[in-house]
Amino acid sequence: IKKMTEQQDIVALIPVREGSQRVKGKNFIPFCEGKSLLEIKINALKEADCFKHIYVSSDSTRAHDLAEENGVEFLLRAEMMCEADVIWSDVVEHIMNTIPGNPIVIWALATSPLFNRYTNAVKDFLAHKENDSLVAVLPKKSFFINKFGRGINYNPGYWHPYSQELETYFEVTGACYIGLKSDMLKWGYWFGIKPYLFEVSETEAIDVDTVEQFKVAQKLHKTFL
Repeated sequence: IKKMTEQQDIVALIPVREGSQRVKGKNFIPFCEGKSLLEIKINALKEADCFKHIYVSSDSTRAHDLAEENGVEFLLRAEMMCEADVIWSDVVEHIMNTIPGNPIVIWALATSPLFNRYTNAVKDFLAHKENDSLVAVLPKKSFFINKFGRGINYNPGYWHPYSQELETYFEVTGACYIGLKSDMLKWGYWFGIKPYLFEVSETEAIDVDTVEQFKVAQKLHKTFL
């Protein structure tokens, strides 16, 4: 169970890498109205108006320059901690140790450009004292089968249920993670063993990882935001 004071600082963290395997420079190239994914995320966090600090964590000079131009702070990340094959718990520990003090940290991924309900997420996290963290999830009632065609969460055939009768599963999205810095250091991860599940929509859950997702997110961003 999280232990916090009313004076606890709340900070936002945008982790970005220079390298991108599927979409080259996706965090920095124009995404919407000439602005990059990183700039759009910075603006969304500013508009939330609930963060004492907004940090950009990267090894990239482009990220440093964009942070400076947009009036937010830059945290230098070691180049080796931006490699694609680095152990993620090491990355979490490294980034957390670059953040001053012991604030509540909101991970805000630039690759989730259609999520901006940070104020709501922070309020829910603070209201649920019994939870040690918060993770944005997409609730799903879908029919899943394995590679052998066997039902994972239902019995195909005569016993086929209606979708409303299926158990709800929750897909972890990159939209938002919240926790205390010291707890994240302890876990070596975004969230703990008792997270609050903050439900997001299909649109909010979109994560830009491929060229197709980049293009779809562009169109939806123009439509919804």
